Amino acid sequence: MLVLVTGSLYYASSAAGARPQTVSVAPAETRPQVYCVYQYQFLVVEVQATPGTTQAGATVDVLLKVQNLDGTPATLNPAQGDFLLLGSNHSHVYEKVTLTPTGNPGEYRTSIVLASDIPMGYYKLYCVHCTLTDGNGNYAPNSDISSDETADPSDASGFIVGAATAITTTGPFGGFLTSLIVGLGILVLIVIIIAALLLRPRKKKT
Repeated sequence: MLVLVTGSLYYASSAAGARPQTVSVAPAETRPQVYCVYQYQFLVVEVQATPGTTQAGATVDVLLKVQNLDGTPATLNPAQGDFLLLGSNHSHVYEKVTLTPTGNPGEYRTSIVLASDIPMGYYKLYCVHCTLTDGNGNYAPNSDISSDETADPSDASGFIVGAATAITTTGPFGGFLTSLIVGLGILVLIVIIIAALLLRPRKKKT
């Protein structure tokens, strides 16, 4: 079966278990896109990245949910996929990332580590097209997918990378307790000095 899509030509055989293939039909200025049209049997319905604000070199947790076209949970085999991190000045593809079942049918989690020199800014995480499979010759997603394209309105795969900040532990009462202790210490010192001056022996008049 041949399907002509923008900028590419797709052929796959479910019976033969072939991977999706692309053949360039015209020069493209942007990244070529593969559409898993013939193997469109299950969907990515949730892509969640946490935390919403992080820093260079940190770990980002990812939650992924897949579903068959009839709404039943899908099972990945093997449980792995590619993820694209995309920002205005930086992009990176994490290939063959291992996905661990959460215990909820069709739900998987993993994590990625940001580069130590990643520029600050807003980033969005995508599950890369055709890199998930159920082991039966079916592939998903049909195109690169982030939380903007999923069916779940509550998921969010975008996050902000900010500057690293030092974390200071001040205890349950914050800086107030420290200030109070310092103030009491100074007050006790003043009382001791005054008491010493008052109690020192006086010289008798002659």
